[in-house]
Amino acid sequence: MKAWAIGVLAAVLFGTAVGAPVCFAADEDVEIDGGTQDSSVRHASPVAISSTDISSFRLRFQYSMDYGAEDELRGRYPSGWYDLRLEKSENGADCHLEYWAEGRPGRKADFPVDAEALARLDRLLKAHDVAHIDGHSLYNSALGDDMSMEVRYESGETIRADGQGGDVKPAPRYYREEWFIDFFRALGREYGRDTLGPALKYCSYECGGGKSGGFLMMRLSTQRDGTVMAVMETRSRYDAPTVRREREASPDKLEALAALIDRGKLFHWAKTTWEQIDIRDGDTVDVSFDYADGSDARISDTREMPKEGFEAIKKVKAFLWELLEDAPQVDKGDA
Repeated sequence: MKAWAIGVLAAVLFGTAVGAPVCFAADEDVEIDGGTQDSSVRHASPVAISSTDISSFRLRFQYSMDYGAEDELRGRYPSGWYDLRLEKSENGADCHLEYWAEGRPGRKADFPVDAEALARLDRLLKAHDVAHIDGHSLYNSALGDDMSMEVRYESGETIRADGQGGDVKPAPRYYREEWFIDFFRALGREYGRDTLGPALKYCSYECGGGKSGGFLMMRLSTQRDGTVMAVMETRSRYDAPTVRREREASPDKLEALAALIDRGKLFHWAKTTWEQIDIRDGDTVDVSFDYADGSDARISDTREMPKEGFEAIKKVKAFLWELLEDAPQVDKGDA
């Protein structure tokens, strides 16, 4: 493909103006292989923004968390596509948060925030010298994680950068998606509009129904008032009383559990029909989960399910058990 055609394609995909000068800090050496189109023009010295008054900010990127990362990190930074915007308005600023991942409906929210949000964002950009990536523009046809950033200041100063393909992101010293996921998630939560991530609302694990009549139920869910509650109910046999334990949990626990569910591919196992054969001694095991985007699933643990499915369900059980095993007991009258 000719260089001019690649430039036009990049402009369409990333919203940059064709012919606009693009460049990045001269002290950053970027290795370019034969298949990468470098449309960057280096500055004589690193860019520094003097203004503190942002008029608009937009960052779009595809993010992939390392498969070997801990579930807590995978929950905090879920893989998918993000579109984060903050634009000055008469009464403060307008915020747009959008997240979507393969196989799920997109989630987005638009809401007003105060002007201080723009000031906090400017401080974040300056703390990490993000202006140094101004003009970064790389393209290749390899698979990778795309990004596009545009920041406009009232002074007319700008920060622009884009990349498409494999290994085309700006230097991590000056650009990391995690900074912006953290910032906009916190902003969304501040206004009750967190949409960044799978947003697991409910997950339960149940087993029982065998010869003894024993029963175990554990669940983690978001309540109407926004709090997250963890509940466990146990019964040793049919004629024994049910013991209930519960405690309030942090939203981070739901995020970590969502990562565990995604990592274990439980949506895949839930969408597959298994021959319904009870496991040993007649007990049955069910796992169900619901998301804010309307997606939900239920899995019956049967002998015919592959080992991977069993292992994923066992990890969900272990996660909930660790959270609830020492939770305070609640009398029936208090439940």
